[in-house]
Amino acid sequence: MNEMMVQFRDFVLSSVKTGIAPALIVFIVHVIASKMFNAYEHYPPLDIPMHFIGGMVICFFFWCATKAPHSDIFLGKHTSISLFILLITSTGTTTVLWEFAEWINDAYFGGNSQGSIRDTMGDMFLGLAGGLIVSFYASVKHQSAN
Repeated sequence: MNEMMVQFRDFVLSSVKTGIAPALIVFIVHVIASKMFNAYEHYPPLDIPMHFIGGMVICFFFWCATKAPHSDIFLGKHTSISLFILLITSTGTTTVLWEFAEWINDAYFGGNSQGSIRDTMGDMFLGLAGGLIVSFYASVKHQSAN
């Protein structure tokens, strides 16, 4: 295996190792709440903190990736502003892809995740709001570390 592949493997494994636990916990809570307890049907406002916290943990995952070994090779070196932009755009892209997955599930597999355009837009807004907080915190921490 050439050196670049080894570096990439180390980068990915370290990113996942340090950043995936919070995201998995939120995802598992979501699955248990929705599938075992129908919590979103019984208490629809539960959707609000779940999307907000989801945005936070997604952003945290990407932040961990920026601190992984060899991240400067694959993600570049960052100023506070470029780190903020990378984190919020990565989080935003992930929230859009999540909503696309919900739409596909609803349209083709009989799901019932998206109640309306208003609900979907609200979900994306909340995910971005959670990501915004972590992005801001990460950029402040990055600035104070330099």
